[in-house]
Amino acid sequence: MKTPKIASIENRPGTFLGGLRNVILNSKETDGDVYLVQGIMPKGSAVPLHVHELEDEIFHVMEGKVELMLGDEIIQGKKGDIIYLPRGIKHAIKTYGEETAKVLNYVIPGKNFEEFFNKMNKIGLDASTAEKAKIAIEHKIKFL
Repeated sequence: MKTPKIASIENRPGTFLGGLRNVILNSKETDGDVYLVQGIMPKGSAVPLHVHELEDEIFHVMEGKVELMLGDEIIQGKKGDIIYLPRGIKHAIKTYGEETAKVLNYVIPGKNFEEFFNKMNKIGLDASTAEKAKIAIEHKIKFL
């Protein structure tokens, strides 16, 4: 039986490959269904173009502005915007403008993606491209 949970965006700050993240709901707490993380993206932050085979994502822009590539389209997201990304769609995200962006990232289902994040964080920024690619392939995520 699943248990309700009250969470806060002030829950558990941490880092991911040099950036800041705040895990709000981990997949253990949601029985693998959802992984909810707040990304804190200073000016110049970017997540490269990639595709998830297993997960849908929802980005909720809480502060600042972001630029997203969704398929072949580029859009700007501002505070309050909610962007749905179905699995199988290539996408990338970066800050837009001069201010730090804060984005809630809902990943559904969450377990596989959280495991990917944790493994990537563990090997660190200095890991080889081959090491990073191996982890991505294991988790059915393809960087383009």
